[in-house]
Amino acid sequence: MRIINTRILYKTLRALLLLMTGIFMFPHISNAQFYNGSQMSFGKNRVQYKEFQWTFYKYPDYDIYFYLGGKELAQYTAKYVKDNIEDIEDKLETGFNDRVKFIIFNNLTDLKQSNIGLLSDEQYNTGGITHIIGKKVFLYFDGNHRNFDKQILAGLAQTMVNQLLYGTSVGSQIKNTSLFPFPDWYMKGLVSYISEDWSAEIDNRVKDGIITGKYKKFNQLTGEEATYAGHAFWRFIAEKYGDATISNIIYMAKVSRKLESGFLYILGISFKNLMNDCLAYYGQRYKQMDSELSLPEESLLKKTKRNTVYSKLKLSPDGNYAVYSTNRAGQYRVFLRDLNTGKTKKMMKDGFRLDDKVDYSYPLFAWHPTGQILSVIIEHKGEVYLYYYRMGERKPEEVILFQFEKVLDFAYSDDGRSMVMSAVQRGQSDIFVYDIGSNSYFQVTKDAYDDLYPRFIHNSEQIVFSSNRMNDTIRFERKFDPEAEERQKRYDLFLYKYLERDNVLRRVTKTPLANEIQAMEYENNYITFLSDANGIYNRYLGRFDSAISYIDTTTHYRHFTNSYAVTDYSRNILEQDVVPMIGKYGQIIYKDQKYKMQIFDQEIPTALPRLKLGNTPYMQNLINIFGDLEKSGDSRYVETGKEKPKKKSRGFSTVRQSEAVDEIIAADTLPKDSKIDINNYTFDTPGIIDSTKIKQIFDIKGKPLSGNKKEPPKRRNYDVEYFLTDLVTQIDFSYLNQTYQPFTGGNSPIYLNPGFNALIKVGVTDLLEDYRITGGVRLNLNLANNEYLFSYANLKKRLDKEIIFHRQSIENFTNEPYQGLLP
Repeated sequence: MRIINTRILYKTLRALLLLMTGIFMFPHISNAQFYNGSQMSFGKNRVQYKEFQWTFYKYPDYDIYFYLGGKELAQYTAKYVKDNIEDIEDKLETGFNDRVKFIIFNNLTDLKQSNIGLLSDEQYNTGGITHIIGKKVFLYFDGNHRNFDKQILAGLAQTMVNQLLYGTSVGSQIKNTSLFPFPDWYMKGLVSYISEDWSAEIDNRVKDGIITGKYKKFNQLTGEEATYAGHAFWRFIAEKYGDATISNIIYMAKVSRKLESGFLYILGISFKNLMNDCLAYYGQRYKQMDSELSLPEESLLKKTKRNTVYSKLKLSPDGNYAVYSTNRAGQYRVFLRDLNTGKTKKMMKDGFRLDDKVDYSYPLFAWHPTGQILSVIIEHKGEVYLYYYRMGERKPEEVILFQFEKVLDFAYSDDGRSMVMSAVQRGQSDIFVYDIGSNSYFQVTKDAYDDLYPRFIHNSEQIVFSSNRMNDTIRFERKFDPEAEERQKRYDLFLYKYLERDNVLRRVTKTPLANEIQAMEYENNYITFLSDANGIYNRYLGRFDSAISYIDTTTHYRHFTNSYAVTDYSRNILEQDVVPMIGKYGQIIYKDQKYKMQIFDQEIPTALPRLKLGNTPYMQNLINIFGDLEKSGDSRYVETGKEKPKKKSRGFSTVRQSEAVDEIIAADTLPKDSKIDINNYTFDTPGIIDSTKIKQIFDIKGKPLSGNKKEPPKRRNYDVEYFLTDLVTQIDFSYLNQTYQPFTGGNSPIYLNPGFNALIKVGVTDLLEDYRITGGVRLNLNLANNEYLFSYANLKKRLDKEIIFHRQSIENFTNEPYQGLLP
């Protein structure tokens, strides 16, 4: 007891000592203050659970930043940008005037830990704020290179559109950014049109928006609906008036500073009439075909919420339960529904409703063959977690999957001892068989192709999955080579003989114009999968068969698959789950702006009709353009949308300073430190250049000359650099910082309003927006009651730190100031 009292006494004496020191160091007369409480930044913090060590590759026209595990993605990005940047420039008829910085995250979870886009005080600005339009493109990998390609193109397109509208200099951006209140469909739809070809997914959403009348209020659309509607609008303009009109419309909108003027001056039609023509164009295309097709109206839930995504419907092998998830603005819930009683129970809830990029890939579900264990995979605090929920028990078992950066899909084997997974390692998605008992895995594929939706079939002796690989041989590649990779534009089905560990795959489908996804076993010797062969994702059945190929000393067989459609829906089947053990299957569709989850009884294959589907206008256009490729089976260059034109000389050429300087230096054969004899000058022989002198000059420049062009440039460490991000200029009647106000007593107003003043505030941040410096001044007309503000914020790691200096002077705020001594 004596020790405890001594410690308490010691702490008390130390507190008194600190108080007395404060009294002597600071003025003994002080004014009371009160807190206004209107500028708290709750909900704006982001926690960084990982420490990222950034490095980058420096290319002539762009930089690519990445961290551990992202080297392959960086090299892939470099090649893809090099191959496609001219196409973006041709579409918009302009070129990049400055370097572009690509910042790559290994997954969306890591991106959401960053402080990118975190401006805590933007909503308090009542005047003009100018965001400096930077050249930063943020990317993340979700296991699908096709989606990754869309992000790269979208980043390039967004950067170039910003350059067209706002310019590149700070002065032009200050002039233009506050003058363009473009609606969401204009900018998001334009970027989507430039970066992404028309597809069955876009066609399905646009069809639903047109038929339901959602797109009649075009300017009020937000989020994904605005993106889809805008994409359809710009596609309509390109098809009717030509691609060249798009860049002219953007430029005219910039010059006239009116959105409608761009359409009126270039197309000769008002925006209202143009919008009516667009809706009539798509309405005529969709309504007739939609009326001829059917769609089941049953739904597992009587009511579904709008603005909520329903996904991952999985039926238990015993037929008693169904699990599904909902996601609303980033907050997801997991529900377990008893199919016998109809009662629904919430099992899990995580995430927050934020205006941020939403990750719809999690949670993932898989039922144990017994139906008594539900496995759930989520991402939490930057790690991948696997939970085992036993029916009847509340607390699950938890396993952290350190081996994988991200899990895309998984399913149990027939004996329940292992799982087949599609997971990401070092920037590529591969197939793994995970052993539950030993917490180890066997890697089936290891290459740069996308391997998705794996499932065990034939008593877990084989694995069927979707892939965009060109050949049927598995090669474990030791080193990533982006130059050697050729991928199909679409996904086919492949079969891996897991029992035999055969590295030669069996190609199940070969459709250059269609995707086959979500394959799983239907019954013995049959599989079912989703395909958009007619432009709408329908359910297909495939039967494995064989025939005698030739006979020598033994009989050799040729294996093939007979597939046919068993549904003819007017909307896409988004997801399916077939459980042959109970003879049921579930599916999710999207119609009338709502998600519908449905469960049906499974029929035997011989009882199902073999349907012949009619093609949508989108698919028929593809067939007309690429019909010859489908017959030949060459799917490398098949793209959606329009036919890719032949490479031709461009009407203009974007000449970058680095290229021009290199060309001049390379053509100069004058030795170093030599003088020109103007009296006896001799011209060199045309076409002859001394290569040794060229190399010497390049070495002086410091530009490395590598004999192998496939090798990436030197890897460099990232050093913190600051960039101007925003500039605030406004005139109003408020304080610069309203956090604290002097107490004026009871005889005068408690809250003081300043007079007429002008505000100037500048903010700079580093490339990754982890460090932020803000400085500002508010000038009063009498130049006496001025305010000054300087702040430095360090937002790295789990605890944010900020230092703020604020000086405010108020002259004669009350006739009888309250003054008193501090205690």
